[in-house]
Amino acid sequence: MNFFYSFIPEIFLSFAILFQLVFNAAFISNSKNNYPVLNKELISQILFILFCLLLLYSNLKVEGSFFNNLFINDENTRLVKIFCVLIYLLITPILFENYKSHKLSFFEYFSLIFFSLFSLLLLISSSDMLSAYLLIEVQALSFYVLASFKRNSSFGTEASFKYFVSGSFISGIFLLGCSLLYGLLGTLNFNSLYLLLSIPFDSNNFIFLCILNFSFILITSTFLFKLSAAPFHFWSPDVYEGSSLSSTIVFAILPKLAIFNFLIRWLLVLDNNFLSIKLLLLISGVLSVVLGTVFSLYQKRLKRFIIFSSIAQTGFLISCLSVITINSVTAVYFFLVIYLLTSILIWSNFSFAQIWNSKTINFYNYSENSLFLSSLSNYFKFNSLWYFSFILIFFSLAGIPPLSGFFAKIFILFGLISEKLIAVAALLIFISAVSVFYYLRILKIMGFESNNNLKYINNSQVVYASQTFFLTSSIVSFLLFLLLYIFFYPVDFLLLSQYTTLSLFSL
Repeated sequence: MNFFYSFIPEIFLSFAILFQLVFNAAFISNSKNNYPVLNKELISQILFILFCLLLLYSNLKVEGSFFNNLFINDENTRLVKIFCVLIYLLITPILFENYKSHKLSFFEYFSLIFFSLFSLLLLISSSDMLSAYLLIEVQALSFYVLASFKRNSSFGTEASFKYFVSGSFISGIFLLGCSLLYGLLGTLNFNSLYLLLSIPFDSNNFIFLCILNFSFILITSTFLFKLSAAPFHFWSPDVYEGSSLSSTIVFAILPKLAIFNFLIRWLLVLDNNFLSIKLLLLISGVLSVVLGTVFSLYQKRLKRFIIFSSIAQTGFLISCLSVITINSVTAVYFFLVIYLLTSILIWSNFSFAQIWNSKTINFYNYSENSLFLSSLSNYFKFNSLWYFSFILIFFSLAGIPPLSGFFAKIFILFGLISEKLIAVAALLIFISAVSVFYYLRILKIMGFESNNNLKYINNSQVVYASQTFFLTSSIVSFLLFLLLYIFFYPVDFLLLSQYTTLSLFSL
């Protein structure tokens, strides 16, 4: 019965998804209701389900496991799940705003997002590669459909096809790694693997060790692919660019914490015993920072610029995971919190930019997939507070004090230096200094450059008002305040990150 009580939130979410699908399908197909389009009802359903999930997780004090530790629930999983639901709650208003502006008008869109959230919540509790594979595939299938949900868009169709092909290929790589691992050790369960790998292997059995390391590399590479870390990032710029903005926000933000948490659990199973995995993570992390920074310098499209910038930020996390200690994992969780909150801010402002341009500017051959950096010209002239919010966001991403992004990068660097990876830390500092350039370039465009290709209508159309818009503006204001607050009072978030880490290491 412990299993049932500890997984009540997931059981509630599964029934809520089913009820939402059945109820909304019956409601919109009823001729007596004149075949309505659900908007206000849909956002109310989503917020109600998310608030109920938060309430259930907050009051969940029972730990449990299921089917020989196929799934486990402990304090670490509970805290990570709470933050995952909070992230979805924070991005819901901006998702709904883009959902309406793109005229999708399909309530199944948010049901698919709930399916991906359900799989991610269970992935956080997963303690076996078999269950992890099934949940990753459920999440991926939902994302394939979300990428092509705007059916009249050739960009979305192309993005979905690329995502499906690359995702299918990496799933095969993951299964190959799992099959090799099962053939060598006879289990895919984390607890059993940890016990077996803690036994010293005979160094004379060279072939066995080579195949074992190869299986570890294949499995770890799958998670690096899901996190868009170099050199496995090839799919993300085209997929994110081609998808609708609401889908891109989901891809870029929602799965990050769950996959990172599962990757940390997997690395704890390996217990720092395999040099090949350390080198893979270190090379991937440094390469992500270098390539993300270099490609960001040459981007003209705003969407692709944000994507490559996020790849560079992910590189810091991957580099720190090359050493699994309490301090390094604490730094990773702290960085993740700051990174996800900043990502919500930057994608929200990106969404505001699209709404602002569509309402105030006549574009020649304007397309939702063609918002360039030059489209941000003269934003300071029309809304100085909005321009100031961009300054806070980009300076936080660059790691400039007094913003929380500075502390986040400092702790990552301290984690590397404590393990005597001074050269890697110095390289990351140098590349971070280079990244300041392209953030300053955007601020220069917004504040000091004009665009002659834009035809401004009138100042009265600068304001775009709706219920979800005001809700999103409130969320953005709160998160901007949080970026400053965490810098001056980081203790609470550091203690929470350390508590999450210690609950993970105590398993």
